[in-house]
Amino acid sequence: MNTKYLGAAFFLGLILFGMLIVLLFFTATVQTGNVGVVTNFGKITGKVLDSGWHIVGPVDHVTEISIRTITTQSEATCFSSDLQAVHITLAVQTFITKDTATNIYQNYGTEYMSQAAPKIMDALKAETAKYEAAQIIANRDKIRSEALKAAQQRLEGFVQVADLSIVNVAFSDDYEHAIEAKQVAQQRAEQAKYELQQAQVEADKKVATAKGEAEAIQIKGDALAKNPAVIELELINKWDGKAPDSLVSNGSSGATSIILPLQHK
Repeated sequence: MNTKYLGAAFFLGLILFGMLIVLLFFTATVQTGNVGVVTNFGKITGKVLDSGWHIVGPVDHVTEISIRTITTQSEATCFSSDLQAVHITLAVQTFITKDTATNIYQNYGTEYMSQAAPKIMDALKAETAKYEAAQIIANRDKIRSEALKAAQQRLEGFVQVADLSIVNVAFSDDYEHAIEAKQVAQQRAEQAKYELQQAQVEADKKVATAKGEAEAIQIKGDALAKNPAVIELELINKWDGKAPDSLVSNGSSGATSIILPLQHK
């Protein structure tokens, strides 16, 4: 009886040992968001495993590669069409697919972005070079859009470029100072233009006033020439009720004569 139980226990132990051997040497687990590239003695088998638990050969080796979208940020010094240095901070979203994982691993290993990043930067630099430095900020979104299309074409069949963003744009200190000086000069020019306009307005007012006074004098002169009695009306209108110190009157011939100051007793 005891021999029977010992035989069963031994057999069960062999099964458990065999399962342990299988678990240790004939299975592989691929984490979520990754795929597993299978190699055999360093040679690519062409087999790619999805995430999960898999049974593999005793000499198979599984290398996991992420197929998640990853974001990398880098700095690039570009040049505008007028040869100004433009410092751009670029954020790029990339991913690879299961279909391209084997080829990428075989040719570039797991550090494939070190090969992809320069091509993306070249696409950005080519678009930046189409604009003058002063136009880059205003055309920032267009540059981003065109650089994205160019990068996708350059990396077709390799890395998928989901999106890219121009995080920051900066110019050299000399160019920044030149921009500031230009803005100050423009502000001064606008101020001078405003002051000139104000001076012209004031001059126009003075001309209008002088013209009005001259016309008034002309009208009065014409009135006196036609009717000398007008001056008497002016004297009456301006008389303050006191005896005058002098009198002005018309002679018999119509000519105006002045009588010397009156003596008051």
